[in-house]
Amino acid sequence: MSLVPVWAPNLHPLVVHFPIALLFAAAAVDAASLLMQAHTPVRDVATWLYIAGAATAVGAYFTGYTAAQAAGPPAEFAALVALHADRAFVATWLFAFFASLRLAMSYILRPRRALRIGAFAVALVGLGALAQTALHGARLVFEQGFGVRAVAAGQASTETVEKAPARRMVGPSAARLEREDPE
Repeated sequence: MSLVPVWAPNLHPLVVHFPIALLFAAAAVDAASLLMQAHTPVRDVATWLYIAGAATAVGAYFTGYTAAQAAGPPAEFAALVALHADRAFVATWLFAFFASLRLAMSYILRPRRALRIGAFAVALVGLGALAQTALHGARLVFEQGFGVRAVAAGQASTETVEKAPARRMVGPSAARLEREDPE
C-alpha cells in the first residue's frame, strides 16, 4: 500500500504547503508579539510555529529532492528545477537554524527588544527566500506542467483522474500508473 494517492505524483505536493503556512503564520504572530511590551506567551507561540514550520520545511525539502531525483527533469527546464532546489535549500536551512535561535531566545536568553527586532528581520529574509522557492515551484507546475497530469475541466472524478494521461509526472506513482494503464 502506497502512502501516495493515485492522483498525486509523489509526496512533495502534499507536504509543501505546510511550511509555507506555518512560517508565514509564525511571522505574523511574531510581529504581533513585537507590539507587546512585556514577554507574553504570544512570543512563545511564534517560536513553536517557527519550529513546526522549519521541521515541515525539512520534510518538504527532502520529498522535493526525492521527487526531482526520481523524475529526472527534461533538459529544457532542468535549470528551473535546480534554481527551485537551490532556493529551497537556502530557505529550509535558514529556518532550521533560525528556529534553534528562537528556541534559545524564548527559553534561555530572554533578549532585549533590539535583538528581537533583529531576529524578526532575519525571519523576513527567510520569508523572502521561501517566497522565491514557492515562485519557482509554481513556475514548474503551472508554466512547465512538471509533476502534474492533465484532467479535463469539471471532470475530476476518480475515474477521470485515474485514466488521465501522465504529463511529465514524477515519482513512483508514474511507473505504477503506466503499468496499470490498459492502453
